[in-house]
Amino acid sequence: MTIDEITLAGAKRGDMRACENIYRRFHTPAFSVAVRICKCRELAQDVTQEAFINAFKRINQFRGDSPFWGWLKRVVVNHAISALRKLPRHDAVELEEHMSYSEGDQDRMGYSMDLEQALEQLSHEDRSVVWLHDVEGYKHREIALLFGKTESFSKTRLNRARAKLRILITENNQITALNALA
Repeated sequence: MTIDEITLAGAKRGDMRACENIYRRFHTPAFSVAVRICKCRELAQDVTQEAFINAFKRINQFRGDSPFWGWLKRVVVNHAISALRKLPRHDAVELEEHMSYSEGDQDRMGYSMDLEQALEQLSHEDRSVVWLHDVEGYKHREIALLFGKTESFSKTRLNRARAKLRILITENNQITALNALA
């Protein structure tokens, strides 16, 4: 995902039309990252809006030595983690409807649902570390900096979260198999 130099220069000058173009182009992927970390659509909407406001205020700090999306994604991730730190310790439950478009997709959808359900049972920190490392490709050093912790924090949380995910998915598959036999 790239952005042309003219739009970027306009945004750096404060051109609202250029900022709107950037917002329209990157809102959906930014929201997707926020929702994956926050696991709450309403909070992710707030995080996304705050991240864009912050990004536009600090757009002159973008040097262009890396892709714009990478810079913006880091802003979104930082806001999402900050928002999670401010949350009370109880988790809000959000129900999602999972539908498959064809019969061949049923098995993949089932595995996806198992993983989604298992991820929901992890703490905010564990889920964020798994997502940032395994999906977004962040290094342990980067994750540690985002959380204000050590690199061993990231490695430990990732290993514990993966072990818990394996247990949760295995248990879910066993329960599903037993229900099918009944």
